[in-house]
Amino acid sequence: MKITFAPHSPLLISAALAGLCLNMDAVAEQMPFHLLSKDSQMTFTVNGNKVNRAYYGSRLAHPEDILHADSPSSTLLYPTRMDAMGPWENGSGELDISITQGDGTNSLDLVYDSLQVSKPTPGQELAIIRLKDSHYPVQVQVYVLANYDSNVFEQWVEITNNGQEAITIDQGATGHLHVKADKYFVTSFRGTWGGESLMREEEVQKGNCLTMISDVGARTAQEGTPGFVLSLGQPAREDDGEVYMGALAWSGNYKLSFKYSPYGRMFASFGTDMQDAPYRLEAGKSLTLPRLILTHSQQGKGEASRQIHRWARESGIRGGDQERMTLLNSWEGAYFNFDEPLLQTMMERAAGMGVELFVLDDGWFANKYPRNNDKAGLGDWKVNEKKLPNGLPGLTKSAKDRNIKFGLWVEMEMVNPKSELFEQHPDWVIQLPHRDKRLERNQLILDLSNPDVQQYIIDSMDDILSKNPEIVYIKWDCNRKIADPGSPYLSAANQKNLFIDYVNGYYKVLDAITKKHPEVIFQACASGGGRADYGAMKYHHEFWVSDNTDPYERVLMQWGIGHLFPAMAMASHVTVSPNHQTGRQTPLKFRFDVATTGRLGFELRPQDMNPQETEFAKKALETYKRIRPTVQLGDLYRLRSPYESNEASLMYVLNGKDGKQKAIVFACLMDKTLAYKTTPIKLKGLRADKRYRIHELNVDQSGNRTSLDNKELGGDYLMDNGVHFNFGKPLQSAILELEEI
Repeated sequence: MKITFAPHSPLLISAALAGLCLNMDAVAEQMPFHLLSKDSQMTFTVNGNKVNRAYYGSRLAHPEDILHADSPSSTLLYPTRMDAMGPWENGSGELDISITQGDGTNSLDLVYDSLQVSKPTPGQELAIIRLKDSHYPVQVQVYVLANYDSNVFEQWVEITNNGQEAITIDQGATGHLHVKADKYFVTSFRGTWGGESLMREEEVQKGNCLTMISDVGARTAQEGTPGFVLSLGQPAREDDGEVYMGALAWSGNYKLSFKYSPYGRMFASFGTDMQDAPYRLEAGKSLTLPRLILTHSQQGKGEASRQIHRWARESGIRGGDQERMTLLNSWEGAYFNFDEPLLQTMMERAAGMGVELFVLDDGWFANKYPRNNDKAGLGDWKVNEKKLPNGLPGLTKSAKDRNIKFGLWVEMEMVNPKSELFEQHPDWVIQLPHRDKRLERNQLILDLSNPDVQQYIIDSMDDILSKNPEIVYIKWDCNRKIADPGSPYLSAANQKNLFIDYVNGYYKVLDAITKKHPEVIFQACASGGGRADYGAMKYHHEFWVSDNTDPYERVLMQWGIGHLFPAMAMASHVTVSPNHQTGRQTPLKFRFDVATTGRLGFELRPQDMNPQETEFAKKALETYKRIRPTVQLGDLYRLRSPYESNEASLMYVLNGKDGKQKAIVFACLMDKTLAYKTTPIKLKGLRADKRYRIHELNVDQSGNRTSLDNKELGGDYLMDNGVHFNFGKPLQSAILELEEI
């Protein structure tokens, strides 16, 4: 039996983790060894019996040259506590792993055993580096996967206890970076409910350590997406400078640590946070630590983002090669207060505007304790017969009759005390003995370490989807953290395993459901952006950025999270004005233009829109569906940051199958003083020797924001001289479409 953090693809689950990859054209290799992508290189060597990652950086014309030089990125591949105070890491305490053996000693000495290499898919090369303790029966396998085209490297680690007694993993980072520069700048994407993934850059001072932790157990990305930008020598720039960008593919507690040692080097480690919850690994069992995703760029963070986005569309998110549908979600238009006629009207009006999918949010289920508010019903996944007498079949038929697809909200990991499920299985919730069961949003969290709970969720979802095959979309929510970490299922000795076993249970549930219903689209929602992480994205097509739908604040959040995730993964909805969360009033055009930069959707009652608004929405939707391939599948170029100016501007560039480029440019004015003057915004990513036809999109009654509509200009002019946007007041915006002639 293996306990896993579910690595990157079904192929690697079956191949790498079950050991089958060793039989799939894998070959034994000798050190030194080079893993190569198009523009990057990792080199591994053995020094005595220790494995070094001798180099990680730009690909060399002659990769072996690094073997004759002292690389500033040279480091032990996977240092232990014993290594940390030895000569290899300058004796300043850097380590990835610490284990307490069955005899009670904190001791691990990993030495080189073997190297095997395979090619899981075209364009990938997988190195499996086996390490073993020099005395104790502990084996560690470090997997490093090179993705050639995207220049992304993935690393994960499998720890196996081959002994007769349990061991305790006190610290288990997946991996680290070890670099040298005169200055280090770290960008993080921290936040809270209503303000997720806000970007902040800090210089790490010598002798200090910058640490980013989330330890709430579930929806951990709400406190900060587990990703980073590390810039060497200067603050991160878009188009120049050396940066490393990375993310941890994990939906639970995490720790990202950046230590500027007294010796002038940066040791940055990334992994699950085990500080208060070391993992007890039973005899004969294995634990696989979460994937670390890394990319390196000498052309600034803009190129690093494009590399991670390409990897994400290739393999990091579900259906990364598929365009996302436009949708209307019922939440802000109805909340809990709806009946069949209201929903049918919303569907009809949405379909009339050109919306492709209607999603029914919270409030559709439970009978004994009907879900008419957030105080009851969670866990009882049967349709509320009083509210919806024709059930889900009636709603899916109504949607089909109106030529719109149908989706549904669920929160399968949760339960209300006021529910039939809790009455029948009070032992299924996470709780501490002899303590009150503390509620958050009037609910408790189910113990997903328990296989019976996992099966209940799998069966409940399968029942819904099998009986209603017209459901094409599931919004999967998670609206609380783990506050009282006790499991009635786990043994007393393994109670601290809960934080890891919960997330593994979540992955197991999603894996089973998505395999049985592969055609269903899944959105990861968790009180907003609490699951904007690549662990969840293996099973989901997109995530909800934030419950805050104010477009002004969404510009800042989407700018931040867009460093790590492509536009197709970011759900961005047009809502009413004044906004329900902030009360801010914004023009309809501004709301549409901001939503156009992600996966566009709605959250309102279409029947409340006046004729002018409805007509504008119809045209804007038609436009979005036409330009959707460029936005969702194109390369992102950030042009002007809202964190550094009063404006925000970005563009997407797609090289079409016909060999010609298309581009979409977004620009807006966030704020201004009387004396503030806008300056031309220089475009990027175009072909200097080509000409482009320009169209201004989503023009409303206030008129054009540029003088370039229906003009033809050269790529050199647009990149060297830029575009002037005529913004006279805050919250004005523009969308330009460029087509190579």
